[in-house]
Amino acid sequence: MSATEDTRFYDDIGCLAADWEAHHGDARAYVRVADGWRNVEAASFAQPAAARTAMGSGVVAFAAADEARAVDRAGRALTIGEIVRLSGARK
Repeated sequence: MSATEDTRFYDDIGCLAADWEAHHGDARAYVRVADGWRNVEAASFAQPAAARTAMGSGVVAFAAADEARAVDRAGRALTIGEIVRLSGARK
């Protein structure tokens, strides 16, 4: 990391999504999945009906699309781009 880089930590994927447009072009982002860390672009996301997240987005990261689809309340596996669009719709 260089002195010009800015490190940001988010306690909820919804907060990362809300800040995404301002920073994703020159940033690397990772999310925690069951077996470790995954690049946000390679992860799949879901909104399980019973999910409780730090800031209430209800978005959970998974290593694979089939894992996300299995628990999503609408049977979807979402990308970070879709989460960003959903985040914008909630504002």
